[in-house]
Amino acid sequence: MKPHSSRKPVSDALHKQRIQSVAGTMAIEGITLTEASRQNLDRYARGQADFQQIMSELKAKYQRAK
Repeated sequence: MKPHSSRKPVSDALHKQRIQSVAGTMAIEGITLTEASRQNLDRYARGQADFQQIMSELKAKYQRAK
């Protein structure tokens, strides 16, 4: 997934619909949407973090966990 340098703001209703869609798709695969993952999606939708920043944070988190 390629990060977008300038994204349009997403309405709260659309964001909620997208979160429900992601959670539903994950549930089909037997995976739950964790609170941490939801927070990352919220941060991305609000423009508080971009894709690269979230990926860097996740990589650092799981490299420390090894």
